Amino acid sequence: MSTAAQRLIFRSDHRIDIEPFELPDPGSRQVLVRNDFTHVSAGTEMNFFRLHPDSGPLVRDQLGYMAVGEVVAVGGEVAEWAVGERVVTNAFHQSHWLVDLDEDRDGAQSPSWYIDRLDPAIPGEQAGFITLGDVALHGLRRAQPQIDQSAAVIGCGLVGQLVIQLARIAGMQPIVAVDLVERRLERARTSGATHRVDAAASDPVAAVREITAGGAETVFPCAPAPSTLQAALEMAAKRGTVSLVASIPGTAEIRLQDELLRRELTILGTYEADMNEASVYWPWSRARNRRAVQRLIVEGALRLDHLITHVVPYTEAETMFAAMHDPGTDWMGVVFDWR
Repeated sequence: MSTAAQRLIFRSDHRIDIEPFELPDPGSRQVLVRNDFTHVSAGTEMNFFRLHPDSGPLVRDQLGYMAVGEVVAVGGEVAEWAVGERVVTNAFHQSHWLVDLDEDRDGAQSPSWYIDRLDPAIPGEQAGFITLGDVALHGLRRAQPQIDQSAAVIGCGLVGQLVIQLARIAGMQPIVAVDLVERRLERARTSGATHRVDAAASDPVAAVREITAGGAETVFPCAPAPSTLQAALEMAAKRGTVSLVASIPGTAEIRLQDELLRRELTILGTYEADMNEASVYWPWSRARNRRAVQRLIVEGALRLDHLITHVVPYTEAETMFAAMHDPGTDWMGVVFDWR
């Protein structure tokens, strides 16, 4: 027996095909999930989509790692999951996903082991973005925020908005949102930014320094643009921290003497490599972060509703990705509906 499924296949010329395929019944330690929604990562996925036009066969022809669905079958040795449970997984953009519960979690192969129960109070359209909440929370934890410590967030896309909210929850003050798009700055106000800087209309470095009386103690670059690193260093206070939350491609050029050395700044990379399990050195596993994000959403401390701009049928994926590729399109949280 097998399950008839569909998936999105990404081509090197930016076409997206809908391909039927068959999934086998779950093995002894596998769980089959039928996806209701899959969610787009504005950083990782769009970097891949932008950087691979007309370059021959893609390294990967499937994208996606955030999905919400329902368990429809389990293997004979699976006791911890039951048919009918609502779950969040790291599925590709496809109608069904087979979770291998015993896969090596440290391996670089298809990480199909990620599966979490979904609190019923969280709408499915929002729930897939819990994974990005984990990304934002890890970037904040790396920076070790303190109450009344000043923060600047460069780039108010979905991850930037989540960083703003988590910084507010952590007690950081003031929180300065920096972006080129006014609508994103408006959403940043809803997210909890105390100040907003339109980088298209004013010098963002000067504005942040004025608001924070000399520089932000922590700067969070959340825009996928290498040039933001130098600006982040200039915005930071002496002995401040720059926590790179964004998935930034390419290379960056920075001044070593003026900012990094003489002002004794700290630059932190945040990627959550090998963070699937807690350790004595770092107790904040990805699963623990995701549980924290779910709790904050249910309690109303963390909001996602104002960050979702598009919920469209998966059949419109090619049109939607083309719109996201257009710099003039206003979008943030994009969700594909597979129901």
